[in-house]
Amino acid sequence: PPPLVEDVSFILKQSQNLHAELLLRRLGLVEGGGSIEDGVAIIEKMLAEVGVPRAGWDFSDGSGMSIYNRVTPRTVARLLRWTSQKPWAQAFRDTLPIGGVDGTLRRRFAGTALEGRIFAKTGTLTAVNGLSGFMLTKSGKMLIFSAFANDRPSEAGSAIAAMDAALVEISE
Repeated sequence: PPPLVEDVSFILKQSQNLHAELLLRRLGLVEGGGSIEDGVAIIEKMLAEVGVPRAGWDFSDGSGMSIYNRVTPRTVARLLRWTSQKPWAQAFRDTLPIGGVDGTLRRRFAGTALEGRIFAKTGTLTAVNGLSGFMLTKSGKMLIFSAFANDRPSEAGSAIAAMDAALVEISE
């Protein structure tokens, strides 16, 4: 497999579900046979270290595509805060799509105060949109955020536009 940072960057910037599934299995090889269950066990240990309560998440696969996957915005925010305190924090942030620049955010935030200043992962499934990551405010402060829109109306753009507008407002 490619070096881990390259694989993670490809997964996060392109929202590549197959590679995410394979990464979970790759993780499962650390202390097991490479199964989904082995990978989830590693994630469970990490999230316990982060201080995330077990009720804050549930994973059935690595891609995030299963209807049985669950995660709360608070869980994501705690995980992002934890990553920001690690020696590899900047390397991790560099793997995220950049608003108005690349990946799944290349068309979002272009021409706004967050162009080039928001580093976040999108999440989209039927009736669900999410965006979680870091944003650099106009005042220079780095904020962590996690925004989800569940059971949204069929016009998905309205939820995305509302989340983006709220984040731009916060950044200014």
